[in-house]
Amino acid sequence: MNDLDSQIESILFTAGRPVSLSELTKTLNQKKPEVKQALEQLKQNLSQRGITLIEKDEKYQLVSSPENARTVGSFLVAEQREKLTDVAIETLAIITYKQPISRAEIEAIRGVNSQYILRQLLIRGLIEKATSDEDARRLVYKTTLDFMTHLGIKDMKDLPDFEELTKSVTLPEQTDLKDQPIQMEVPQNNEAPPISPEDT
Repeated sequence: MNDLDSQIESILFTAGRPVSLSELTKTLNQKKPEVKQALEQLKQNLSQRGITLIEKDEKYQLVSSPENARTVGSFLVAEQREKLTDVAIETLAIITYKQPISRAEIEAIRGVNSQYILRQLLIRGLIEKATSDEDARRLVYKTTLDFMTHLGIKDMKDLPDFEELTKSVTLPEQTDLKDQPIQMEVPQNNEAPPISPEDT
């Protein structure tokens, strides 16, 4: 695999969404023919692996191989049956009271990389990605109707008032969040990190 193939694979893996050919050419500072050739080479390199490259209307995305759909489906079902961890509940609470909120904002509050736990909440259908009203290029997270069903509420107004809920909580003094490094979050129970990341 040459450098261009490698760079494209990293971009698509990190994006976790369809990436347009124009985005790739702009990011890589390359012409379309060269990028298309590298994409074709990447597709061939992945032909015998568990990840494959799909394309539609000049948009490209890395996805799980269709041949493994049954196995992956079984894994996801088992994953959804597991109870929410304290970390998942913490992240879900942040999204609930701060939505719509970006991944960067979530990680600034938590102080750790939240990619894995956000993926878990997305898989369970408790949160969803949406385009920011302020910037169409920016993705944000918000809770879903399934989230309300799980809580047994008919309206988000039925949730406890955040100010009332936290008025007795004394937070420790902290330095400016933007000056704090974002740490990697280690999955609990020795679980493997996600194959496909998400994004914000």
